[in-house]
Amino acid sequence: MLVLLLPSLALVLGAVGPAATASPPPTLDAAAILQRSESRSQGLSSYQVPVTISGSVRVAILSVPFKMSGTQYYQAPDEQALHLDNPPSYARGFGNTLSTLGTPQTWLRDYAIAQPVSQPHGRHTAYVLTGTPRRESRVKTMTMWISATTYGIESIIFSYTNGATLTVTFERHHGVTQYHLPRSATVVAKFPSYSGNARIVYGDYRLNQPIPATVFATH
Repeated sequence: MLVLLLPSLALVLGAVGPAATASPPPTLDAAAILQRSESRSQGLSSYQVPVTISGSVRVAILSVPFKMSGTQYYQAPDEQALHLDNPPSYARGFGNTLSTLGTPQTWLRDYAIAQPVSQPHGRHTAYVLTGTPRRESRVKTMTMWISATTYGIESIIFSYTNGATLTVTFERHHGVTQYHLPRSATVVAKFPSYSGNARIVYGDYRLNQPIPATVFATH
């Protein structure tokens, strides 16, 4: 079983809120917005959830479909891991790419984030936060759209110094959990050596149950 560290996608999911009104959202700095986003998971100490990841990877002129299953784990405050069952070798790089996302608990530490602006985003008004790494990194900028209604993160785009991009869009359906955890997410990666897209589907969550520390060990 391959163990891949994966940021807690579930904790950064944006709930689908009502359409934006004519009134502009309050002016907040990045710290206040991310704190409100993080507060959505208050009371959540851990979870584990089965996942299915399906999509395709293009290397050179060849496009190869893949489908993987596994289990994603989270332990407060910021430990997370994804255990994939027998992933195909050509899709491992795609899974490793997801490990660059981070979480609301790490973004202010890892990125210098400019004063947010608000703009329409789909059917919502969202805060747009753009950050640059505080230390040397392959990431050039990270841009995220956070709902001005729910303070859930709806989309994230990572732009890399080599021209690559990684886009993650979160989706939820009503009634998943009280913590607004996701039912699905879509990922689009465009890198010099490969490109790919995937859809992540989450199963039934087990909340606030003990998780062995060995689950989060790196190999």
